[in-house]
Amino acid sequence: MILLPAIVCWIALATGSVRKALLNVYLPALLLLPQYYIVRLPHTPALTFSDAAIIPLGLALIATEIRYWRLSWMDLWVFLFAVSVGLSQGLSTELSNGEWINLFTAESATSRRLSTNMADGAMMFIARIMETMLPYMVGKLLIERADSEGHTLRKQLIGRMAALLAIVGAISTYDFLSGGSIWQKVGGIIFPTQFVGWPPQMRWGFGRIAGPFGHAILAGMIFLMGLIYCLWLRRVDPAWGTRKLVNGLPFTIRGVITVGIIAGLLMTQSRGPWLGVVLALLFAMLTRVLSVGKAALVFLVLVAGIAGLAYRFGKQYTEADLAQASTEEQRSAIYRRELLTNYAPLVAERKAFGWGVTTYPPVMGQKSIDNQYLLLAVTQGFLGMGLFMAIAGGSGLRLLQLIARPMQYEDRLLVFAHLAVLIGLLTSLATVYMGEQVVMLFFLFTGWVQAMNPVPLGEGTLEISGTRFGFRRILV
Repeated sequence: MILLPAIVCWIALATGSVRKALLNVYLPALLLLPQYYIVRLPHTPALTFSDAAIIPLGLALIATEIRYWRLSWMDLWVFLFAVSVGLSQGLSTELSNGEWINLFTAESATSRRLSTNMADGAMMFIARIMETMLPYMVGKLLIERADSEGHTLRKQLIGRMAALLAIVGAISTYDFLSGGSIWQKVGGIIFPTQFVGWPPQMRWGFGRIAGPFGHAILAGMIFLMGLIYCLWLRRVDPAWGTRKLVNGLPFTIRGVITVGIIAGLLMTQSRGPWLGVVLALLFAMLTRVLSVGKAALVFLVLVAGIAGLAYRFGKQYTEADLAQASTEEQRSAIYRRELLTNYAPLVAERKAFGWGVTTYPPVMGQKSIDNQYLLLAVTQGFLGMGLFMAIAGGSGLRLLQLIARPMQYEDRLLVFAHLAVLIGLLTSLATVYMGEQVVMLFFLFTGWVQAMNPVPLGEGTLEISGTRFGFRRILV
């Protein structure tokens, strides 16, 4: 069953194009199917539905589109990020203990611990290539490059993504009302022997929907991306989705899709992604009245002020012990505060390469590290965390550089949408690890940002009237 997307993708490639395979196979496999169900073939890493779909897509991409590749520093950072996973898992113990001088001795060659860690590290490197490098290649090669008729894939991609997320939101209404997970119920029938470590959660009397994304916060981050891009598409393509869903009823396709995504975001009941949306809107409003440089400076000052107030309030709110917490929200906040305190000595002990993804020792029983930045410092050391920050910071810097250029209205709004997505994701990652489908979407987004080459004003299509409203018009 897990390998079915691979078969469908091969058929799509044989009968169509790489673009069609991306839209009709990879995106549905990524956004509709859970990634916590796996198949493990001999001598291969665990494969998920999206892995199965992207392997033939990636091979076809290399065979047909690689000639359009232009090298950049970001390519190196993404590749090294994948390498750092295997390095941390395979060699972190020897490197941190000073045993690296014995790596090529006979004693080291027969070390069962080293051989096991090296094998695990190799498998994790291959898995991370499928999760990071291949989606990055898709984003860089396919979305922005125009076809023979001069059309890019950006609108089709966002339209398909928005429709799939609206479907997830509609199906997940059952989870919201019942407190269960219809995705896990169906998956339990198909994969009865596989354990799922994502128990459904309740908050404020309703279920926190996770969809096929594992956790409610991860789902919230994906709905956040879908909402921002959907609003961009509504603004730049007034004809998109204007057809009535059902003749005789006043519901358009675009309206139903937008409501479905908003409802999905709200039903996750995840405050991290909600805060990300607020900060994205704040930055968009500042860019409407200030230059980009001033808006960025004011935004950073405001964020610093908000962070200071949040720290003072959070310190008072989390002074109690975990056992003394009176609400689920307070327990969650205390847990995250204790993570930073408890894992700081562990990070200090192995700063460079970390403890490995599966081999780090839980501290005080806190196996789940609900903070992507701390998790990277623990598992991959400052090398992995530094590479991730270089990737995120490089994307943000490129977007700020693009804004300074004169460009067509559609491109300018897309740059703002990308910035809003980046702000939302980086904010949310302080409250959860970057896992499941968020990883693939983040690196697809990273490749997309690298591929952007906006059309200067005066070339191509005319600018849409009403430019004075800027990105704010997308969000109303």
